[in-house]
Amino acid sequence: MKEYIRENRIFLIIILIGLIAALVAIGQRFGVEADNRTVDIMVDYEEISLMAEQSDHDVSWWLAEFADMGINKVGLHEETLQSLTKSDKPIKAELVTDLLQDTYFVSQASDQLLEFIDENVKDDFDVMVIANDEQMYDFVYRAMTERYDPSRTKTLREEGVGYILIDGTVQDSLYYEDEKIVDTLGDGFREETKMAGSIIFYLNLGVLPEKVEIIRNASCIVEPRTMGYEGWNDNRFLEDVKAQFAEMDIAPDYWIMGSTVVPGYDDGTKALTDYINSNDITIGIVENTTQRENISPDGMEAVIEGTNYDVVRVFSVWDYIQYRYAYYGYDSYQEVENSLFRAVVERNIKLLYYKPMKETDDSFTYITDINEYKESFAHLEERLAEHGISIGDASPSEAYQVPLIIKILTAIGAAAAALLCLRAVFAIKNKWLYLLMILAVIGVVGAYFVAPNLACLLTSFAAAVFMGCLAVIWLLYRSRSIRETIAPDSSVFKIGARGTGVLVGGVLISLAGAMMTAAPISSINYMLELDIFRGVKVAQLAPIAYFALIFVIIGLYMWTGKKKTTLEMRDIKWVLGYDIKVWMIFLLMLIGAVGAVYILRTGHESSLEASNLELMFRNYLEEILYARPRTKEFLFAFPAVILFVYTLIRDWRILSFLFGAAATIGFTSVINTFMHIRTPLELGFARTGGSLAAGIVIGFIYLLILEIIYRTYRKVRNKVQCIE
Repeated sequence: MKEYIRENRIFLIIILIGLIAALVAIGQRFGVEADNRTVDIMVDYEEISLMAEQSDHDVSWWLAEFADMGINKVGLHEETLQSLTKSDKPIKAELVTDLLQDTYFVSQASDQLLEFIDENVKDDFDVMVIANDEQMYDFVYRAMTERYDPSRTKTLREEGVGYILIDGTVQDSLYYEDEKIVDTLGDGFREETKMAGSIIFYLNLGVLPEKVEIIRNASCIVEPRTMGYEGWNDNRFLEDVKAQFAEMDIAPDYWIMGSTVVPGYDDGTKALTDYINSNDITIGIVENTTQRENISPDGMEAVIEGTNYDVVRVFSVWDYIQYRYAYYGYDSYQEVENSLFRAVVERNIKLLYYKPMKETDDSFTYITDINEYKESFAHLEERLAEHGISIGDASPSEAYQVPLIIKILTAIGAAAAALLCLRAVFAIKNKWLYLLMILAVIGVVGAYFVAPNLACLLTSFAAAVFMGCLAVIWLLYRSRSIRETIAPDSSVFKIGARGTGVLVGGVLISLAGAMMTAAPISSINYMLELDIFRGVKVAQLAPIAYFALIFVIIGLYMWTGKKKTTLEMRDIKWVLGYDIKVWMIFLLMLIGAVGAVYILRTGHESSLEASNLELMFRNYLEEILYARPRTKEFLFAFPAVILFVYTLIRDWRILSFLFGAAATIGFTSVINTFMHIRTPLELGFARTGGSLAAGIVIGFIYLLILEIIYRTYRKVRNKVQCIE
């Protein structure tokens, strides 16, 4: 390795400069994360109301109980025709075409009403609101004429009943997915498309004063939820929302983004941006169900930029989380609490939008024991406190942007790493490498001025791939050097000590790569997952493929008398002419299957999930440790580094290849840990440190087991030879 360092010192110095630059950005990001240590909790009024109906207490009692726990913010969705129709209010809304197909309605309708419909209904997309209560009539009429185009609303008043006809268009229509009709034999007959309703049913009408009063009487704060829909969403809509809030003395702490467009978007985003800025409101962006990226209505990013990133990420307790009561072998709330804990600690969530727990196998039955909620939140608060996180008003992150010079220096360092990886394969003279390095510097600078966003992503990708490949070079070169300097029958502890050194060195190189990967994308837009790094899986696969290539080259050097440690034409001929045995094909199929599982298990989008037993084991580690080490690292990949050195020294070629490939997975996993920019840096370092410590211990255990197997095999073989 000394010779390697001497020959490549200029490129190593360039990499070191890139690493130092990256560490500057990492240090600044540490400061940003240190000031961002409070999380808030908000409960959903509608869900609390539904739970109250199944309990012995009303919604006021439940809200007061949550307030006593310190959870006094209540998310209140504005009413819609759909929500009013589903409630016990004397009001309903239907498509006019559906009403006219109801023979009872037609038979009971007055001549005046039928004439009103005949004169005003011109197509199948209109909606009729029937209110048997003056207050409900006024509520809907005011919204439809103040928030939306009044020319699209016609009214008729009869004794005790008010009719509001809303002019819909085909663009407002909602449809079921095509339904397939089959005959008696089950064969397809035809497909039909049916209208399911209209966007009009979901238009926001405002908050009901009675619900606002209930929330305030429980000593809670109203946090309104407002949704806008394209075509019904100009400044008239937003101005009425603001007017109602002012009239009811509602001052939102958070503006949680939802739906498909931000309020007022038909006329742009300036009005909403100004309102948020002038009222010191924090924007909430809701994490997707896949726990990756956010729900992003049109106009959201423009509003966020206009507020200088006064934003927090929101974790909504989706229904699949609500059902995790008594889950994974727990007897109570534990897995729901685990989900909340991980959201805050691992994914930069600062606002928990809470919905009450439900029975695991019952979609409708809520858990109505108040003590379950009290114990859960008390325990959650204790666990968060261990990470220096407290419950309070959510703290937005500073709008940090990584300086351009840091991105450029990091990119140049990644380019130097790429050239070293190239040199390990091909015998390239220094003058050509220096020329390539100069061209790389020019290309990097030019890329950052021509396409800065793309250049930033490519910098992170290059650092992830090529620093991972440098860890592979370290693994093979250092292990080969150890093989050449110690006897094949050396003690297992001596080999284990050398293997530990290889492991530590590989992890340090991977950590350097992780810093160079994370630094360029440590800006606020990546921390909030408004932008996201999408090269994770490729960055994990590439070093494994590189390992296979370098292993063949080094293997030929060690085992065939090859003179050079770089690729030659005859090496390719040797590989192409090698006799493939059946067992090798099965082995390659097995490796391919393991690789597929490895890639599919990466991320949250895959249907291939960890087993319940593994998840329970993870939860246990999460409970007892500050940061749960990654299972594949400490149980599998890190021990494989030590076993790789052992099998290479013992000259077990196939096993050394398998353990080397597994070791490479560990190095890429370290880099992958820091690709998730939303995860706090301290957690990544703690997780990697824990994995390394546990991996060394477990590696020695595996090593001893393998040594026992090896010695037993030798004894049996010797006895057989003696008998023969």
